[in-house]
Amino acid sequence: MNWSTASTKRWAVAISCFIFCLFSFTLFAQKQVSVHASGTSVNRDLTPKQALEEALADAKKNALLKAGVPENLLVSNLMFEYGNEQNVESYFHGISNTELNANILVDSIYDDKRWFDSFGNMNVQVEIDATVFAYGKPKDPTFFFDIEGLKEVYLDQERMRFAFMPSADGYLTIFAFNEEESYVLYPFENQEYDYLSDESERLFVKEEPVSFPIHPAYSNGYSIEMNDPVEDEASILLFVFTKKHIPWIEDEVSLESVRSWIYKIPMDQREILYRNVLLKHPN
Repeated sequence: MNWSTASTKRWAVAISCFIFCLFSFTLFAQKQVSVHASGTSVNRDLTPKQALEEALADAKKNALLKAGVPENLLVSNLMFEYGNEQNVESYFHGISNTELNANILVDSIYDDKRWFDSFGNMNVQVEIDATVFAYGKPKDPTFFFDIEGLKEVYLDQERMRFAFMPSADGYLTIFAFNEEESYVLYPFENQEYDYLSDESERLFVKEEPVSFPIHPAYSNGYSIEMNDPVEDEASILLFVFTKKHIPWIEDEVSLESVRSWIYKIPMDQREILYRNVLLKHPN
């Protein structure tokens, strides 16, 4: 799916890099620990792939324990980590709706070992290197926002508009994910024509609704263009609202890079919401 403004055909080409100031180190005061851990699956009913996923989940649990995360918090942390980590929807559903006190990023997965024991059980063992982020403060229930006017289904070439209203002052970044590409939808930066770029450090004011797109050049709305002329296309918009200005400075937008960026922001300093968007061909 291509999402463009009035004269821009492909956002992904235009949004290649952002030049911003560095993160404030005082903002990221939560505990960050690098650990090496192993996990094991012992069973006779799972497929090799399912057994490996179970062993990875066990390794993540052990990594969290080694980092000092209380065992009673592990269920919520592993709920959205278990299984296929490329399932963007499941991941963002979990991080948006689960009260987490720690998050884990798997940095490396080593070759797994497999064998059958004397009881005929298949054993799968895997080792990982991981980074664990443990947060000292819980989510701030007074810091949130509402999105209105965003539909679940759009037709090819249809314009998209929506309204954003925060409960408190803060800063917004919007990511878009689909099978073909991932990119920053807001703040948009046009590398060739800077006058078409969004303001990079806009403060959204408490209880003041703002219509998107903000830039007057795109007042008619975001234009959505389909990549595939036949198949419907699914996409996810991820809204990240923060109390302080935390610029996106990575060259590439990906599930892993966005995940890492989010995890470095303390829970009480952010609010996250995702929305599914389906693009269909006109009948």
